[in-house]
Amino acid sequence: MNDIKDIIIACKTNNPIAQEKLYKHFFALMFTICKEYSDNEQTIVSLINEGFLKIFMNIRTFEFSKGNFEGWAKRIMTNTAIDHYRSEKSKNKIVELNEDHSVEKELQQNLPDHVEEEVLYLIKNMPAVTQKVFSLHIFKGYSHKEISGMLDIAESTSRWHVAEARKNLREQAHKIL
Repeated sequence: MNDIKDIIIACKTNNPIAQEKLYKHFFALMFTICKEYSDNEQTIVSLINEGFLKIFMNIRTFEFSKGNFEGWAKRIMTNTAIDHYRSEKSKNKIVELNEDHSVEKELQQNLPDHVEEEVLYLIKNMPAVTQKVFSLHIFKGYSHKEISGMLDIAESTSRWHVAEARKNLREQAHKIL
């Protein structure tokens, strides 16, 4: 039972050995996803365990013909981490977009109280496809290739939407700061 497909099939029968192998196989990837939503290692491991519980409870619904397992599992783990983040987010935290872009650096310096709400408002007011692509790429970490497959658009279109969203946020950040 070394092939990941065989492991997944065995997990569908609640095979604990297969479940352990799947958990170990994807642990590092899931750790990386959850680390984006928490700095506390205990919380991260808790999120991973909660996410894998959801994966194992729903693995029977996964169909190889409808997509790849890694993307399916990443989506479950991301949603688990986002749910936790939202429940913990009641304090003043700013959403980090991506460290290597100037708009994020501007937003992190001497922030007025209203900035987080303004940024979220700006994102929510982007065209629907741009907002979706931007969120999938920046907040959920999907590659342009993955987004292309999910939304049935060209990779270059995905890149354009992210660039357009960043440009718009940069322009708007100058107005609110």
